[in-house]
Amino acid sequence: MGLGVASLGQAQGVRGLGMGGLVLPGPEAADRNPAYAAYPSRFGKMGGALPLGLLRYLPVFSDTSPFTYYTDPQAFATGFDVLAFYDQFAHLDTFLLNPARSPEEVVFRIRADRLEVTDGQGNPLDLSFGFGATGPEPTLLLPELFGIPLWSGKEAYLRLGYLYGIESVRVAPSPELAQALSGGGLEACRQDPSPCVLSATVRAAQGLALTLGWAAALPGQLYVGVRGQGFYGFGYAELSAKARPLFNENGSPMGVDLWAEGTFISQNRGYGLRGDVGVVWDLGPATLGLGVQNLLGLVVWEGTNYFVIDQNGPSGGFPFRRSGGPFAPVFFLNGAYRFEDLGLLVGADASFGSVAPSAHLGVEYALGSTSLRAGVGYEGGLRFGLGVGLELEGLGLDLALTRHEAPLVGGGVYGLALAMRF
Repeated sequence: MGLGVASLGQAQGVRGLGMGGLVLPGPEAADRNPAYAAYPSRFGKMGGALPLGLLRYLPVFSDTSPFTYYTDPQAFATGFDVLAFYDQFAHLDTFLLNPARSPEEVVFRIRADRLEVTDGQGNPLDLSFGFGATGPEPTLLLPELFGIPLWSGKEAYLRLGYLYGIESVRVAPSPELAQALSGGGLEACRQDPSPCVLSATVRAAQGLALTLGWAAALPGQLYVGVRGQGFYGFGYAELSAKARPLFNENGSPMGVDLWAEGTFISQNRGYGLRGDVGVVWDLGPATLGLGVQNLLGLVVWEGTNYFVIDQNGPSGGFPFRRSGGPFAPVFFLNGAYRFEDLGLLVGADASFGSVAPSAHLGVEYALGSTSLRAGVGYEGGLRFGLGVGLELEGLGLDLALTRHEAPLVGGGVYGLALAMRF
C-alpha cells in the first residue's frame, strides 16, 4: 500500500504484491521518487491491478458492504463490521478472503499492578498498529487516484490529479495507559475521569493537485528529478473511537467507557504546497534509488461550519483550522539486482521518516513464459506474498496471494489480486 489507503494504481501493482509488497525501480515508482520519471523500465512492466476489492461491496457480503443496509437491513444490523469494511477499503486491489473482524468488546483487565487490554476472549489487542503519517498534523501525502497530463516536454511535465484517501490510521494508548500497560502502576488510571485512554484515529482528505515535475538523465548513468505540487482541498475529516476503564469510589474496576469523537466538515477549504526530490543510480545489472517526499511542504485546512461528535453529543458551527509543515520528509529507498544467467531478480525497499516505517524484500524467477514470485514485508505487521506471471500472446497476467496483519486484533488476513498487461 502507498502512503495512505491503497489506490487502484498503487506503485507495487500485483507483480509487487506477489513479491511481498515490493516496489521495484521504474516509472511506476515515480510517485515515491520523481527521478524515476526519466528512468527506463528495465525490470519489466508492473501491470494495472483490477479492483477486485470492490466486489466485497456487493450487498451479498454483509460484513463489508454498507449497501446491504438497503437490500437487507437485518443482515446489515447483525453482520456489518466497521473494521472489516476498513480493512477491505485499504486494499481495494485485493479481494480479502477473511477481512479483519472487530472485537465484540474491549476489556481492561487488571493483573496485580498491571493493566491489560484484550478482546472479550482475553486475546491481547495490538496497540501499536498504524500506517501513514505519524504526527497529529495533516499532510499532503495522499494517493493520486488518477492524473490528467496537461503538458509534457522533453524532461518536464505538468499534470492535474485527484487526490483521495486516508492520510493515517493510528491505534495508540495515552501516556498514562502506556505506563500502566508496562507495569508502571494503576494509580493514575483510577482518577475520575480516567486518563488511561485507548484511541483509534483515522484522518482522511480529498482534493485536486497541480503537479509540475522535471526529471533527466545525467552523465555516469545518474538520473535526478524534482517535483512541486500545489493542492486545493475540498474534504477533510477526523474520527476517533476511544475507550477507558471505569472505577468505583473504592478504586475497583466496574466497566469500560466507550465513545466516539469526530470532526466532519461541511464547509471548508484546504490548500498547500509540497516539494519532492529524487536520485537514481544505474549500476548495470543493479539499480538503486533514493526519493524524498514532502522535503518542504505546507498544508492548511480551515472552515467555519462543521459537525462534531464528542462525549457531550453533537455540536457544530465553530471555527476550524488544522495545519502541517513545513518539514516532515518521507524517505524512500529501493533497489534491485538481476542475475541474467540465472533468470533471477532480487529487490528490496524501505520507507521511513514522518510515516510509519515499512520494508519489503522479494524475488522473481523467470522460467520461460512463466515467472514465479515470493516475498516478505513489514507494514504495521508482517506480510508476505506469493505470485505468478504468465506471458501469453499479446497478453500478460499477474496473480498474487497476499497476507497482511489484521489491524488492532492481529492475525493473518489473506487476499487475491489480479492484473492484466497488454
